[in-house]
Amino acid sequence: MHSFQLSAFGWRFACAAGAFAALLGSGACGPIGGVSGDASAAVAGSAGTSASGGAGPVLLPDPPAFKVVGYQPSWAGTIAALQFDKLNYIDYAFATESADGSVALPQPTSPLTGLVGKAHQAGVRVLLSVGGWNNGDDSAFNALSADAVARTKFATTLEGYVDQYQLDGVDIDWEFPGTSDAQNYTAMMQELSAHLNPKGKLITIAGAPSNYGSEGITADSIPYIDMVNIMAYDGGSGPDHSPYSLAQNALAFWQSKGFPPNKLILGVPFYSRPSNTPYSALVKLDPAASNEDQVNTPAGEEYYNGIPTVQAKTALAMTQGGGIMAWDLSQDTSASNVSLVSAIYAKIHATP
Repeated sequence: MHSFQLSAFGWRFACAAGAFAALLGSGACGPIGGVSGDASAAVAGSAGTSASGGAGPVLLPDPPAFKVVGYQPSWAGTIAALQFDKLNYIDYAFATESADGSVALPQPTSPLTGLVGKAHQAGVRVLLSVGGWNNGDDSAFNALSADAVARTKFATTLEGYVDQYQLDGVDIDWEFPGTSDAQNYTAMMQELSAHLNPKGKLITIAGAPSNYGSEGITADSIPYIDMVNIMAYDGGSGPDHSPYSLAQNALAFWQSKGFPPNKLILGVPFYSRPSNTPYSALVKLDPAASNEDQVNTPAGEEYYNGIPTVQAKTALAMTQGGGIMAWDLSQDTSASNVSLVSAIYAKIHATP
C-alpha cells in the first residue's frame, strides 16, 4: 500500500473515527467496502420500478456530452436529498463480488428499487457499483477474473440484476488491479460487455489517478469501458488531499494510457482530510468554509475542496475530459447556495 497513507486512493471507502467527525456526530462515509447490517434507512424513497413487476422501463433522454456522475452509498443519505435535476448518472454502491463470480446486493433491495424509480422519472441513469476498497482486499476480483467459469457467472449475475432492477449498467470498482491482473481484467470486461452491450447498457469503472493502482487497466480494455471515474483525491496528506494539480495530472495520465477524453470522468471529493468529515459538516460549522479548501476546527486543520476549487476542476474537465464525478452525494449540503453539486451545475451552465 502507498506509503503516504493506509489505503491510498481507496480511502473514499474507509471510515476513520476522527475526533472532529465524532464531535459533529457525523462520519464521512459508511462501513468499509459496503453495507453494515440492515440498511433500510439508508436510501429511502417512494418505490419506483418493482423487481417483481410494476411499471415498465422509462424512456430516458440522451445524456449530455459532459456528464455529472455521483456515487450514492447504500448506507448513507436519502433519495429526498438528491438533486436529480443536476445529475446524469448515479452509481449505487456497493454490491459485493465473490471469488466464484457471485455478487451480493446491498440489503434490503428496496432502496435500490426506490432510487431507480425516482432517478428514471427525472431522466437520470442508475448503475450498480461493484467492489469498493474493502480494506484493500481485492482477492475476490483477482480470483474471479482469472477463471473463465467465474467470469461468466459474474457477468450473467450482473446482467440479471440489470434486468431485474431496470438498471442502466454496472460500475466495476476494483481497487486496484496490478500488472499481473491485466490480461484477466480485460477478459472480465470483455465478458461483461458481451452480456450488457447488446442491451445498450453501460460499463464504467473506478480508476486511480496515477499508475499506482491502475497498472492492470490497459488499453486493451478500452473498447469495453464506457467511462472511467477517476478517483482524483487522497493523493497525499494535508493540503495535498486533492489539489488542482492532481486533477490535471490524473486526466493527462489516463489520456496517456490511450483512453479518449470523452470517457474520462474527473472525480472530486465531498469530504475532508485527515478526519473524513463530510463537506456538509464543514459548512455547517463555518459557512465561509464553502469558499476555502481548508478550515480550522476544534480538532485541527481540515483540508477539502470548496466551491472555487470544485468549479475550477469542473472547467478543467470540460476541456480535457468527459465529465465530473463526486464521492459521495450523501456528503453534500442541502443548502443550495453552498452545495457542491449546485456549484458544479452552475459552472457547467454558466453563460460564456
